Amino acid sequence: MHAILSLISALTILFQSADSSGKIDSKFYSIINEIPTSTKSSIFIYNPATADTLYQSNVKKSMIPASNTKLFTTAAALNLMGPAFRLKTSLLSEDYNLTDGTINGNLYIKGFGNSLFTEKDLDSLVNNLKNLGIKNITGDIIGDDTYFDDLYSRDDWITDERANVTLPPVSALVIDRNKMILTLHANKNVGENLGYNISPETPFTDVSISAKVTKFRAHPRISASFNENKLTINVTGGLRKSSRSKSYAVFVNDPPRFAAFLLYGKLLKNGIMIEGKTGKGKTPFDVSEINNSSVSLLTVLSLTNKNSDNYLAECLFKALGAYYKGEQGNSFYATQAVLTFIDQKDIYTDGTAVVDGSGISRYNEITTGAIVGLLEKIYYDELLFNDFYNTLSILGEDGTLEKRLRRTAAERNFRGKTGTLNGVTALSGYLTTSRGEDLIISIIMEFKVNGSGYHKDIQDKIILYLYENL
Repeated sequence: MHAILSLISALTILFQSADSSGKIDSKFYSIINEIPTSTKSSIFIYNPATADTLYQSNVKKSMIPASNTKLFTTAAALNLMGPAFRLKTSLLSEDYNLTDGTINGNLYIKGFGNSLFTEKDLDSLVNNLKNLGIKNITGDIIGDDTYFDDLYSRDDWITDERANVTLPPVSALVIDRNKMILTLHANKNVGENLGYNISPETPFTDVSISAKVTKFRAHPRISASFNENKLTINVTGGLRKSSRSKSYAVFVNDPPRFAAFLLYGKLLKNGIMIEGKTGKGKTPFDVSEINNSSVSLLTVLSLTNKNSDNYLAECLFKALGAYYKGEQGNSFYATQAVLTFIDQKDIYTDGTAVVDGSGISRYNEITTGAIVGLLEKIYYDELLFNDFYNTLSILGEDGTLEKRLRRTAAERNFRGKTGTLNGVTALSGYLTTSRGEDLIISIIMEFKVNGSGYHKDIQDKIILYLYENL
């Protein structure tokens, strides 16, 4: 899917007359008429090869884009960092000579925005140390997440946030998305303390259970707190007697300290002695990387767009800011990176405000004109298009579009990005019609009645109509 290179500015697409192809007919307008009058909608249907605007409605109107924001985050990251870029987590030391089996000084675990790093990846790094013959570390085990700022919660950088999605701490150093899984067992006698399992385990984790097995319906209350030497998880309340266990996510609100705790425990289990303690801080400049675990940027982009993964998007957002500025990543630098990308690509920007990477915030404002402008610029960029196109969800096949328009003629012929918030649904992407025409489509709806499913059904009808008739 691609056409010859065009020099047409993205701005010009906003001023083409609607229905210039003459192919839109009454069937299409009957679908449009299904949109409730109380729904605020913006729809833009554009043919990039002919520069024809097939339909436009409120294309310059600022809308809440929901997860369509991720299109800008991922496109800016791909453009700036490049498809070969990798995000990594490293083990580093001030000791350049490890042939004696001893790391003299501290061992640092530093994150560089690898949001997919897992406990298994950490096991691999530790096994590598063991295979190198390391038997002793004379210093401390230090967690370092200073590649990003330490504003882990969205509430720390978006004031008066009204988002309805809670994310784990967003940090440069991540293990298992900065959360532990606490499994509670209520298969005991009524009145006894609940049983539990915690994963991952560390030598510094203390789980305090006062929650009881109850006869009637009850809920546990879980809190977690760190100090220099311990992670304490308190469980109060109760859980109704049952043979089935229940699992709960416990957010790690001090990611670098937790990483140090976990690394320390795994080193000991592998027979590597440690003379120091755990801590967190900044890795010195004069260090040597012992090994690392990394993930490709394209993998992160694909998971972010196809699955609309908010956590990956927010971690990527700060990584983008760090790369763009060459300094500690934060939301301000990330926003500047996205806006600079939009400006450099000459994309229509009036009515655009970007405050996060995922689109969770209702303070994001984007027009369908800007979205179509973005997708057009990528369409004609031979260096970006294929990689970006492959990150998008395939209609009827995968990601957030897996269950939409399945077993219809349009199945697999649309690649796009969905967006959903309370009262908002969006859909934007590329459609190849039955006649082989490439169309760029952006639809955003802010609704008060009839619900998300009703409005998504209208979006699907539009896609199917365009596929079959254009």
